[in-house]
Amino acid sequence: MRAVREPSRPSQTHQGIEWLTNFRPGDTETAKQLLDSLHIVSETTFRQGLLEHLGLVLAGAASMKKPAALYGVRSCKPTDTMFINNVSPLVSGGDGGGSELIVQNIIRAVERSSDTSVVTRNTMTIDLLQARCARSLVFVSDYAGSGEESLAYARAWLRNATIRSWRSLKLVRLHLVLFAATTTGLQRIRASGLYDGVSVLHPGMDFASAQWDTGELLRIRKLCEDYARRPEDSAGWAGSEGLLVFEHTVPNNLPSVLRQTKGRTRRPDGKWAPFFEHRTAPPGLMRALVEYRPERDAELGLRGMGRVQLTKSGKLHVRHRGSIRDLVEVLRHISKGHRHPEQLATDVAVPVPMARDLLLQAQTLGLVDSQTRLTDAGWKELRAAKAKPRVVVSRLQGSQGPYYPGTLRESR
Repeated sequence: MRAVREPSRPSQTHQGIEWLTNFRPGDTETAKQLLDSLHIVSETTFRQGLLEHLGLVLAGAASMKKPAALYGVRSCKPTDTMFINNVSPLVSGGDGGGSELIVQNIIRAVERSSDTSVVTRNTMTIDLLQARCARSLVFVSDYAGSGEESLAYARAWLRNATIRSWRSLKLVRLHLVLFAATTTGLQRIRASGLYDGVSVLHPGMDFASAQWDTGELLRIRKLCEDYARRPEDSAGWAGSEGLLVFEHTVPNNLPSVLRQTKGRTRRPDGKWAPFFEHRTAPPGLMRALVEYRPERDAELGLRGMGRVQLTKSGKLHVRHRGSIRDLVEVLRHISKGHRHPEQLATDVAVPVPMARDLLLQAQTLGLVDSQTRLTDAGWKELRAAKAKPRVVVSRLQGSQGPYYPGTLRESR
């Protein structure tokens, strides 16, 4: 049987070793920690993941009114108005590279495989939207780093008076479907109120979701600022602090020290050794790194919870592996007020569908209620998981004879 190749760590590649020479000896470990925290997603994983996620959203979202019209998110100017002055959406693109074309291919595949009562195809004009009674406008994108592109696209649609009127009358809803999103980007999109529904397969993959303690986070941010060619871009576009890289593209929300070709290097020759050159990666580097993601330390997720073999309610066997570990960790985050599946997915570092499955499992076990609040049984499980088991180091040997103390304590 052919062995499965494990991706190299970024710091172990030729480019990674050279890139680390840009930094002072005291900063090398911090730079290595940043580099090895990247997530490298293959084009196949991206295609399959977004295709399946979009299909599930169309089939299962309660707020998704049918039929739906699908569009790929693209860049819009601040003054663009959809269907006005030659501004029109793109639908069902052809073959090609780049995220935008891949998204268009995914949309075309979903349109072809879906019933016309669920998805309407090639609705390129507002008249077609009206004639086909589209009830949902579903915008699809690979990634929301800062979130600005998805927000600008929605604004371009809502500047159209007819679309704005339809939405005001609740005749149409706006939905956004994403493969991935940073914590900051997702928060901006949700807080904007421009979308009636936002669904993301992989939230996080950024500084906020990395398993760094406070000191490590501060050191990494300082490193990005100290060595950036332009300090204002040190944390990536709009300060979104992304750590996700696609095989087909390098997002601009990565810290600039990972993308720049010139910087404040400490190399003797004075030349910056780049890791990614602008927004591209050498093919050899991607072959070595594709599907790499940082190892997740279960001990960090369960820090302070202790380890138990059997909880007091007798339902859960908690060990540092498997879905039960994730289930207990989900309960811990629910106790802190985190109730949305996407938020829990980021907390536990699992895909959103798995987070939903864990919530369903918790509900089936009676650990959370329909409002995603801990029940008495859930609190009991969580208290039991936090309590460290009593360890007995020795046992007294039983004796039938009388006991006499060997010494007496002095009186006070």
